[in-house]
Amino acid sequence: MRAGAVTGAAGSAHSWIRSRRLLAGLDAVAVALSLTATVFLLRVHVQGIGLQVAHLIVFVLVVVVLGLLLFRQGQYTANRRISRLSDTVTLSRDAVIAYLVVIGLAFATNGFFTGHTNFSRLVVFTNLLLVVCFMLAARYALYARQQSLFERGEAMRKFLIVGTGETGHDFIRFLENRPWLGARAAGALSIDGGEARPITGESWIVPHIGQLSEVKSLFALHQADQVIVALDPHDHESLPRVTETLMAAEVPFKVVPSLFEESYRPTRLAGFTELPVVEMEVDPLDRAQRLFKRMLDVVLAVLALALAAPFWALAALLVTLTSPGPVFFRQTRVGKNGRQFTLLKFRTMVDGAEKQLDDVLELNEAQGHMFKIKDDPRITGVGRVLRRWSFDEFPQFINVLRGDMSVVGPRPPLPREVESYDTMHYCRLKGRPGITGLWQVSDRSSFSFNDMVRLDRYYLENWSLSLDVGILLKTVLVVLRKRGSF
Repeated sequence: MRAGAVTGAAGSAHSWIRSRRLLAGLDAVAVALSLTATVFLLRVHVQGIGLQVAHLIVFVLVVVVLGLLLFRQGQYTANRRISRLSDTVTLSRDAVIAYLVVIGLAFATNGFFTGHTNFSRLVVFTNLLLVVCFMLAARYALYARQQSLFERGEAMRKFLIVGTGETGHDFIRFLENRPWLGARAAGALSIDGGEARPITGESWIVPHIGQLSEVKSLFALHQADQVIVALDPHDHESLPRVTETLMAAEVPFKVVPSLFEESYRPTRLAGFTELPVVEMEVDPLDRAQRLFKRMLDVVLAVLALALAAPFWALAALLVTLTSPGPVFFRQTRVGKNGRQFTLLKFRTMVDGAEKQLDDVLELNEAQGHMFKIKDDPRITGVGRVLRRWSFDEFPQFINVLRGDMSVVGPRPPLPREVESYDTMHYCRLKGRPGITGLWQVSDRSSFSFNDMVRLDRYYLENWSLSLDVGILLKTVLVVLRKRGSF
């Protein structure tokens, strides 16, 4: 990053997105070429039609498995630059795994998928070799294009550096000495009250652009892709406050380890395996896991809405007959990354209950940034029954189908609750809120708001399918014991 380069037109990182999307298209072409070349080279003619069909089925299955493996490894994501070494290793490994899985499955099922078990090893390995070669050719061509853009200062990833000391200086020099990474520093931020000075080198300068408290606006202004926290040892006591501020600002960030050295074992940063940084993401789910969790949410929501349809009709009728007002109660809640949405419930209070909130504030039994009353005078008779069995929550499965919520996740807070959050509380907004969660199946009466935050953070950092299943089973037990929400 030469002097003046920071403020010049450096192009757009959208070229990374285009490169990866183009790679997906080129991989499809490579698949077609490899199949054509295999048939041509091995001269598989009409008399071998049975063998042709069998191999075609195997080939399609292998391509599907390979595509899923490459997708999970981030081969088609915008957050990865094209890397010859990394992409070659990933592609070669996943191609072999895909072939072994499909062929092993065919033999284990006695040819159930193909109708044939006597595969020609020559056909199989020829096709494997051609697929890898054509896909590698696509990656090497895109790599050359990418490096050409980097040399012109285009398509560069832009980072904001938090810290203006020696650690930040060393990190930026690390980037400067490796132009093939396609990364540059757009500006340096000092910790609030810290020394405001640019970071300079022999042939480059990174200007000081503001304080940490301004990170959200500066991140958008400079169209940055990532924040790098590079604190000197004497500033490490400020790290908790820095990370909380960045999480509250909802900007992606990584942390440079102490005593920054090029010999550190590398960890991942936006696809740059050469950069020694520490991941600080809250969400442990990768792309495949997020997709699986979303599919599970949709299936459970459809089943719940379909199986409970008679009870929906009965509940709607009772709510209408026993209390004037709408069947559903709509309330604005805060979801993932602070996005607001309209939460649905069966109405369990008198119409206009929210306007009476000031009259019952002194009855609040919850601690911290929540409002709960066990014997709320605004609750109707039918509403009390619906709450006892938690049936008032069932319309939230509509929110799940809309993508506002998940079946399992943190409790969705009210906007007024979020307004009073401390920075440490914003971590619970990193995940999609849920109908049920760890807090809901725990002994809530003895839990403070900070306890709820810790449970939410534990869930977000340790998500697994078994954890979701366990929470769902405990939710059923809680409902059957008539320990519904109040």
